[in-house]
Amino acid sequence: MQPPELGVEIARKIAAEKGVEPATLEPPVQAVIDVTALERLIHPSPHSRTEFTGVVSFTYGEYTVTIDQTGTVSVTPRSELEPGADSPPQT
Repeated sequence: MQPPELGVEIARKIAAEKGVEPATLEPPVQAVIDVTALERLIHPSPHSRTEFTGVVSFTYGEYTVTIDQTGTVSVTPRSELEPGADSPPQT
């Protein structure tokens, strides 16, 4: 069984975090990142010499989207990643 297209999976995960349907995301995921290039990096063709190891992260609105070398997508609110984001500024 082939995994879902990476762009579709990213849209599904972001939409789930936002509590909306993937088709209603604004802007569309494709307007934020080159999904075709990302797909080629994560799932290279059998003729490719490059094997990707690591993660790719990008910002989509108030979320950070991370894709690892296996194609696993995680979506995290940026406020959870930024230290002190919920705290008032220190004086």
